[in-house]
Amino acid sequence: MNLKHVLRFALSFAIAGMLVIPVCAEAKTTFRLANTGAPNDDYTYGCEQFAKNLKEISKGDMQVKVMNNGVLGNDRVTTEMAQQGSIDFSLVGQSQFNLFVKPLLAMDLPYMVEFEKNDQFLSDFDQYKGKLYKYVDAEANKVGLKVIMTLDSPFRSYAFTSKSGVKDLASAKGVKARVTMSPIEKAFVNAIGMNPCPVGWTEVYTALQQGTVDGEIISLGTFAACNRAEIEDRFLLTRHNMAKLFVVMNKAKFDALSPEQQKMIIDAGQKSQQEEWLKTKEYDAAGAAYCAKHNIKLIELTDAEKAEIKKNLEPLYAEYTKNIDPEFIKLIKEAQK
Repeated sequence: MNLKHVLRFALSFAIAGMLVIPVCAEAKTTFRLANTGAPNDDYTYGCEQFAKNLKEISKGDMQVKVMNNGVLGNDRVTTEMAQQGSIDFSLVGQSQFNLFVKPLLAMDLPYMVEFEKNDQFLSDFDQYKGKLYKYVDAEANKVGLKVIMTLDSPFRSYAFTSKSGVKDLASAKGVKARVTMSPIEKAFVNAIGMNPCPVGWTEVYTALQQGTVDGEIISLGTFAACNRAEIEDRFLLTRHNMAKLFVVMNKAKFDALSPEQQKMIIDAGQKSQQEEWLKTKEYDAAGAAYCAKHNIKLIELTDAEKAEIKKNLEPLYAEYTKNIDPEFIKLIKEAQK
């Protein structure tokens, strides 16, 4: 082969290579998922499993970059970004998601989901047969969002310092309890007979040390992660408050995918949420073990005490449920039967 032929062959090979490279690049899609959680949070685990599972299910054709620590903004901001299409996925807690899907306010109400029935409740968020999933997804579709998965977090109760003297529900009356600005949370504290004291999360430890507050709402897992045994030594296990988190996608982007790609995303979401639900249980169990190790008193409510709280909450239920779709409340109750 003379030099002319060699050069012509090399040029043809180079052109062919240039043509192949863009085709390969187009076969891979990289999405961004905005997450407010830190690397060790249980719901961050769910997001990262989603990235791992989608990559495996799609054989590398679809990949997800998880943006942790709220680098793109809080969950309300990033969910608005997902609506607008400037980001692909956003993780959003139920208390912020109800600004987009109003019926979700029902899930903020105390005891709307019973601690003992949480597994049944979660199972109704199955993407293929869950009635709760279908309802929430349909409502999200109306505002340009597609629900990809539902994540769990541990139920919260009240932890107290020894100075509080709390040993049962009756002795909690008059105790100063830290609350957020949530009117529902304040109403629950009032239903117990405690005094609600709004304190920012970053100031809670100091407030407990100084006696500004005597207790706080917290889960067993977070209690352990924050080493709260240094300042608190008892838990009144109300288990009244839970938070679910949702990963949502821009619906127009989801709809633009092929049916095969859509199924891969939903399948990855389903697998990842189930893995996260187990991780949440492990997180809670680790918190209980931490409490046992540090001799934290775990005070269970009697049936009578729980009934008393629920009776005191009746005005709260009446006020907040009047503007919530009764169909959604019905589905929540049916999921726990």
